[in-house]
Amino acid sequence: MRFSSVIVLASTLALQLPNSASAAPQLVRTLSNKMTLVVRENRTRPLVSIQAWVNAGSRDEQLRERGVSTVLARALFAATKSRDQDKIAEELTRYGGSSGSEADYAYTLFQVTIPARSFGLGLDILSDVVLHPRLSSRDVTQAVDLAKSESGTLLQTAERASINPVREALHPGTPLSWPVAVPVLELGTVTQSIAERFYKSYYVAENMMIVVVGDVDPEDVARRVELAFQDAPKGKAPARARFAEKPIAAPQIRTLTNPGDTEGAALTVGFRAPAWGTADALALDVLMALIVESPNSRVQKRLAEKGGEFVVAAAHRAFEADGGTVAISVRAQPERMRDAESALFALIEQSRSTPVTQEELDAALQSILSRDLYSEAEFTGLGRAAGLAFLEGRPGADEVYFQRLKAIRPGDLVAVANQYLDMKRAAIIEMMPASTADSLGLRQDFEKRIRERIGINEAAYRQGPKVTQSAELERTRRIDAPLAQISAAPFDAGRSRVDRATLSGGLRVLTSEDRSVPLVTIAVYLAGGVRYENDKNNGVTTMLRELLLSSADSKAGGAQYRHSLSDLGRFVPYQDRDMWGVSLSVPVDSWRDGLGRLGAMFAHPEIDTVSVDATRLLVLTALDKWLDDESSQRARLIFSTKYQVSGYRLPGLGNRKNLITMPLTDIEGWYRKFVVRGNIVVAVFGDVKPADVGPAVDEAFRDVPAKPFQPGTIAKEGEFEGFREKWELGGGPDCTVTLAFSGPPATSPDMPTMYVINSVLSGPSGWFKQYLETNEFIRGTTSIVSQSVDESPILASATIKGPVQEENGVKLLFRQFKKIAYLPLTMEMADTLRYAKSHAVGSYLSLLSSNTTRAFQSGRGELFGLSVDYPVILPAKIDAITSDDLLRVGMKYFEKDEFNRRPYAISETRPGGW
Repeated sequence: MRFSSVIVLASTLALQLPNSASAAPQLVRTLSNKMTLVVRENRTRPLVSIQAWVNAGSRDEQLRERGVSTVLARALFAATKSRDQDKIAEELTRYGGSSGSEADYAYTLFQVTIPARSFGLGLDILSDVVLHPRLSSRDVTQAVDLAKSESGTLLQTAERASINPVREALHPGTPLSWPVAVPVLELGTVTQSIAERFYKSYYVAENMMIVVVGDVDPEDVARRVELAFQDAPKGKAPARARFAEKPIAAPQIRTLTNPGDTEGAALTVGFRAPAWGTADALALDVLMALIVESPNSRVQKRLAEKGGEFVVAAAHRAFEADGGTVAISVRAQPERMRDAESALFALIEQSRSTPVTQEELDAALQSILSRDLYSEAEFTGLGRAAGLAFLEGRPGADEVYFQRLKAIRPGDLVAVANQYLDMKRAAIIEMMPASTADSLGLRQDFEKRIRERIGINEAAYRQGPKVTQSAELERTRRIDAPLAQISAAPFDAGRSRVDRATLSGGLRVLTSEDRSVPLVTIAVYLAGGVRYENDKNNGVTTMLRELLLSSADSKAGGAQYRHSLSDLGRFVPYQDRDMWGVSLSVPVDSWRDGLGRLGAMFAHPEIDTVSVDATRLLVLTALDKWLDDESSQRARLIFSTKYQVSGYRLPGLGNRKNLITMPLTDIEGWYRKFVVRGNIVVAVFGDVKPADVGPAVDEAFRDVPAKPFQPGTIAKEGEFEGFREKWELGGGPDCTVTLAFSGPPATSPDMPTMYVINSVLSGPSGWFKQYLETNEFIRGTTSIVSQSVDESPILASATIKGPVQEENGVKLLFRQFKKIAYLPLTMEMADTLRYAKSHAVGSYLSLLSSNTTRAFQSGRGELFGLSVDYPVILPAKIDAITSDDLLRVGMKYFEKDEFNRRPYAISETRPGGW
């Protein structure tokens, strides 16, 4: 189970802005118990996100109970009256599910994401967690400890810790002053009785909303949710007291000592901000990106021109229905704090008095679009966007969010800077260790110094003609215009079927239309990796990949592709034993640009002596990190043990000697052999018209040679008898034993059975957990099917407490494989098979959560010779597996007969003193 209870930092609170989900809900209904239900049908992925929103957060806490909503967000998933934490985790993991929770200013959210075929189980677990929490003293204490740990982490640096006093100074005596990360001492006052009282007051049906997004039928969902939550407590939650803030007459200037374990020195300037979802909130959000976060932000320009004034800057936003806070923090060396003060004040004053160029606005908008689009790449984010819009009283605002952003003009940013970023109404907090401040004299006449700097900046930047800025009424009308265009009819996001086409030269294109969000993933994958390498050229694939990424992007002023593509969107390089490539996810307006840059990178790399030597250093650094990783070294040993001929025996990054001595001609030859149209699969998944994709891909890759892919002879492992063994010394007191049996090639009909076997062994109800981990000398176990083109071995590992018990651990591992071949999973053992199949299917379906992962799975399938429908077919094949299939495959790969095993490899990493 992936558990993600979150304390939301001010720097991430911008996600409270209404984010687009591109589709109107299919169903909005008030249930018989007055609970609200919102259902958004989306058939693009075989998953569903189920969310329970409680209209209560830090906004509803009293001073003496601050942090209770944060504690409840953790405590409810700890246990219910019928499930302990292990059982919740086991049930979700068994079906490929995950869970999470978070507490915020206005709400607390609990969510389960699970394959749609297991919607009923996910709903049952979520309703049990929300309606029937155990809330024992132990549960609350553990939740408090977890919240303390997370709070300590979040308040570890001065630039983060200073946000709390900024809020206190801007919003005295109101809920908006509550800390975004409750200090450890305050969390310690939250008791079981406080948690129970808050739960009983606010966790009532009328104060809850259920949001469901995914591959579901809305009416079926309504019936099942009504039944699952029929026991929700009735009644009304306490009404929220309204409050009005007094105007700030003068800047609130304070110098503070770092609290607790907070490190560093920082200056933070904060301002009151407009309410959630307003036109000015959107414009102010973009302004923060322009000043601080976009790739060519004014902060970045200042650092480039006058480096050393400060180390790093961060923007923080919190937009709520009651109002909000924005702040900019800079971390600085204490001896440069006076320079940091001047720099930050100048940046703020410049935002009020200098024009915003269209280029600056476009870059800032791109930064905001990317941030919010990626948060909605999965159903959890889509549900969160819809839920926030409903909770804040603006249903449908999420549907037109991106249209509203695109309505923002340069003059709007100047206008909101003048309206909100007024230094005379700011909170200015300087925080560092007391001894440091005193030794440098920074506290002496601090307030006087700050007021003088404010005056100097005003005089310097407000001379000359007034900068053009928009009028408030016109600005609001323009940015809010899309709100009147929200369609009442549900929008079909598509079915995301994958279409395959082959272009000239054998270049293959996979297209999947998914209109869930205006986002497109472009993935380019090629056959390659150690399968095609040998002892002399091991590492050449890595060198070639890094050379491509280090080449200059002519559309980005010569910046390396690794940087320019990361600035354009979410960029992920990839390499394994059989394939390599990259994926890039970008806003829909940029997909052709992104595709063109990827095509240019593959068609025109810089493969020269200077580039190769620079790449050697990069790869050698990565190799050193890999060699220093103890767990990686223990894991890789099995491959060089099992394989003696196949390239699968070689380290993926290469070996040091080759990386140092590999000649330029070898890399050039590898490029000419592998970067040909016949070896390229391009997957374009997302908000695109399929008819546009083929021609665009053809144009982008027109300069890639249209030669057939001829990799030459590929060394393949022959069969061997007996076993292969290797051991080496490692760090720490434990032994790691890894056992490998041969497996089928990726295209074999035995592959679905191997996945089920893997789940029988190491699934949440698997034999490793039942029969190995119950032994005190075994610290942990795992197994995987290492899917590869030529052979997909099953690898099983156990971490054993000391070498004395190693033999016993190995015997237990072998025993489980023997049971696969001889123990029918029928009658009283039938549940073992049923659970394993559910886990195998659920684990695979959970990999299809976004277009990035879908494009990867489809591209991998194409390179491995699998059907384009493989992601759909595989679950059905797994469902059809029988006990006889496991017995047959067990005898084929694990056991010859009752007394003899099939060939296997075993590797051991033992403590250095052994």
